[in-house]
Amino acid sequence: MKSSDDNDKSIESNHDNDLIALEVRNLSKFWDSQAGRVIGVTNISFNVRKGEFVSIVGPSGSGKSTLLNMLGALERPSSGQVFINGVDIFSMNDSQAATIRNKSIGFIFQSYNLINRTNVLKNVEFPAIIGGMNKSERRMRATKLLNFLGLKSKIKSKPFNLSGGEQQRV
Repeated sequence: MKSSDDNDKSIESNHDNDLIALEVRNLSKFWDSQAGRVIGVTNISFNVRKGEFVSIVGPSGSGKSTLLNMLGALERPSSGQVFINGVDIFSMNDSQAATIRNKSIGFIFQSYNLINRTNVLKNVEFPAIIGGMNKSERRMRATKLLNFLGLKSKIKSKPFNLSGGEQQRV
């Protein structure tokens, strides 16, 4: 792996193997408000190996969502770095970060962000549409996934006709 200074946009992780899927280095997020500085998260560092399952827990307001938004390239940190498969996601422009988000990151949001005017199948296909996957392949993958999640009978349903648990699985 290469090392570089802060001006080099091709910064890569310093780990020498392919076992680390996510590397977080000294990640912090803060905002300035009329009441003063608001601290979201401070100096967080950790690694997640490929295949490892990790939970982020803490009380309300402790920075869990802020951390996840940064790990998912939805929000930029005030300082620190996040590497996904060895690539510093914050050295990228917004378009490149969106590509990484689409291909390498999965989120289940607190609010499900489903498109109510279209059906369940189209909602599941949407990331593949953005990713440029051909129609027959994305339809086959989405149908297989919905079957696996026990939602095959709901393929033509609108999201607002699903239970909360069903919406979350979509």
